[in-house]
Amino acid sequence: MKKQVNDGFKMWANYLEAIDNYTKNDDEKFGRFMRIICYYGIYGEEIAETEIEKFFFTSVKKSIDASVTNIKNGKKGGAGNTADSTEKFVKPTLEEIKAYCEETKSRVNPAEFFDYYTRNGWVYGKNKTPIKDWKACVRTWERNERKNDTQDTVHNKGDDVL
Repeated sequence: MKKQVNDGFKMWANYLEAIDNYTKNDDEKFGRFMRIICYYGIYGEEIAETEIEKFFFTSVKKSIDASVTNIKNGKKGGAGNTADSTEKFVKPTLEEIKAYCEETKSRVNPAEFFDYYTRNGWVYGKNKTPIKDWKACVRTWERNERKNDTQDTVHNKGDDVL
C-alpha cells in the first residue's frame, strides 16, 4: 500500500470540467485522470505519463497544492491539524496596551482601543475575523487615525478658503 502524505484535498468543479474536456466521455480515460488527481492529492505522487496527462495535470497541480495547504492550516476545505498551529490568541490587558503604546510612542488611546475591541469580541473586519496579533491592530489603528487627521486638515483648509 502507498504511503499517504495528505489527509485529503478539495475537489473543484473545474477539475471535472478539465477531465471531461480531455476524456470526451471515455470512462476509462476519465478514471485515469481521476487517478492522476487523487494520487497527487493524497500520496503526493505525480503519475501523469502522456503529454495530454501532463498538460492536464499541470492545469490543476497548483490548485491541489493550495487545497492541501489550506486543509493542513485549517482554512477552507478542512479542519486542519490544530496541534501544530500557532499559539492561541490571548487578549491583552489595558496595562499591556498602555505599555506597548508608550514603548512605540503611539498616539493611540489605549483605553479607547481596549474598550472598542473588548466590546466587539476581539475580532476585526466585516467577516469578524478573530484577531491574531493585537499589536498589529494598534499599528493599524494609528495609521487610520493619521489618515483621518490628514483628511480633516485638508477639509478644514478648504473651509478656510471659502
